[in-house]
Amino acid sequence: MWDKGQSNKRLIIAGAFCILFMLVCTIGGILFFRMQMNRSTASLQQADRYRKYKNYYVLIPSDRKSSFWDTAYQAASEKANDADAYLELFGANLSEEYSQEQLMRMAIESDVDGIILEANESAEMTELINEAVNRQIPVITAMKDNPQSERQSFVGISSYNLGREYGKQICNIANQYITPVRVMVLFDANAKDTSQNMVYSSIQEIIEDEQDTNPIQIEVKALNSQGAFAAEEAIRDIFMGEEKLPDIIVCMNEINTSCVYQAVVDYNKVGSINIIGYDDSETILKAIERNVIVATVSVDAKQLGEYCMEALQEFQKMGHVSNYYAVDTTLIYTDNVQEYLGGESIEE
Repeated sequence: MWDKGQSNKRLIIAGAFCILFMLVCTIGGILFFRMQMNRSTASLQQADRYRKYKNYYVLIPSDRKSSFWDTAYQAASEKANDADAYLELFGANLSEEYSQEQLMRMAIESDVDGIILEANESAEMTELINEAVNRQIPVITAMKDNPQSERQSFVGISSYNLGREYGKQICNIANQYITPVRVMVLFDANAKDTSQNMVYSSIQEIIEDEQDTNPIQIEVKALNSQGAFAAEEAIRDIFMGEEKLPDIIVCMNEINTSCVYQAVVDYNKVGSINIIGYDDSETILKAIERNVIVATVSVDAKQLGEYCMEALQEFQKMGHVSNYYAVDTTLIYTDNVQEYLGGESIEE
């Protein structure tokens, strides 16, 4: 027999559960909404914090993936933060690869407060630098200059002094030979500046001044090497195509130094070819320790970044700045390589 009282009881219980469920959903919705609002507020506060930077600068190197430029960027960025400014490694977060000229155009149209640029001497780059300066955007060139432009300052090393260092090392090695010494200097065929010519002239000057016994025959090899893979292929062509390989190979960038080192090992030329390199990557330092690379010229990337930011800040504060900031270089060879390896020998 149907029990009306028990049925009403069930309805009351079911209704109570429904009310409880709705209450839980309502409270949960309110809490979720508040959490979202708090997150949005935090995001807005963070965005507001970024907008409070006094100045916005950009750094445009030729190779944004280079360890050298990463070190320089970190140093410059820290110095910028101390001065209430934000420095962006321009183009690093873009999905496509853009040329330096395209990035310069983007920076100018973005009306940034200053540009640090690894320049070249092309006519297009000169026009872009001049346009930026005419629009009250100071431009500091770094490592590679564009002296014919209206840039405010150049921060880097002296090509003349770099060539002299290479020349001294060539003479030191040549003194160990009793036969004429063949030297090959590797140029970048894609370079759009005259710095390589200055280095070469300085090498020749030192050789003429200091080497008067054993003849030194020097030649230039221009490599069309855009990227590590292209450089590796170009250098392997030298080892496979030359009838007589040189006694000394001089490299002017990190990629060529590493590729020549690998080729010397692969073709069993360790001990017969002397490498004078550039940069202080871990690979290059290991090669010096193993006596495969004779020496390398190291540029103080941290100092470079700091000087670039100093130049920008001084110009904005004073309205003028020194035309040239000289960055320190160090010759690393067998006797001091352990200082750069942390004092610990690296196993083969």
